[in-house]
Amino acid sequence: MHTESKDEMRDKILDAALKRFTHYGASKTTMNEIADDLHCSKASLYYYFPDKKAMHIAVLQKIGEAYFRDMEKEAENVTSASQALFKIVDIRKLFISKFCRLEIFQLLKDVKNTFLEEKKKGMQREIELHTKIIIAGNESGEFNVENPKQVAELLVQASAGLRFAVPDHVTDDMDIDDEMFELVIEKQKQLLTVFINGIKAK
Repeated sequence: MHTESKDEMRDKILDAALKRFTHYGASKTTMNEIADDLHCSKASLYYYFPDKKAMHIAVLQKIGEAYFRDMEKEAENVTSASQALFKIVDIRKLFISKFCRLEIFQLLKDVKNTFLEEKKKGMQREIELHTKIIIAGNESGEFNVENPKQVAELLVQASAGLRFAVPDHVTDDMDIDDEMFELVIEKQKQLLTVFINGIKAK
């Protein structure tokens, strides 16, 4: 008979938590409900996670890896660099739309110091994959960029900054509503259009 490893049980807990968080919202989900879904005791959950916040962070790390894998696939299989850059925005939109009930920005606010290193790593990964796409554009003759990494860094940072520039949204690290989210995505696409026009080969 197959005995579950610790890693397998941990993954089952995270999958159950993700299902609950996505459907009901992270703040409205209890550890008891997750334990009931798994037909185990609440003590079993605490064996793997000291509290719900730690579980919440682990859930975000798990889906974050899937998010970056989707973006990195685009960076690995570039046929049109311009289209690949726009596809990255679409992947970001789909991800945030799908997991909006996970209260990502609120968690970042609550654990700002703890999660800061993870946030930096995520930004660096985005810069690296944008760099890869711009280099592919250079190699195909689509772009003419002297310093791909510098341009990628500027694009990623400018796109991220647009979340704090939408009307009526002046405090950072807060969740934004659907209307503001759509406005941010639209502005990110407008910004990307300006960038692409500026780096296209003449």
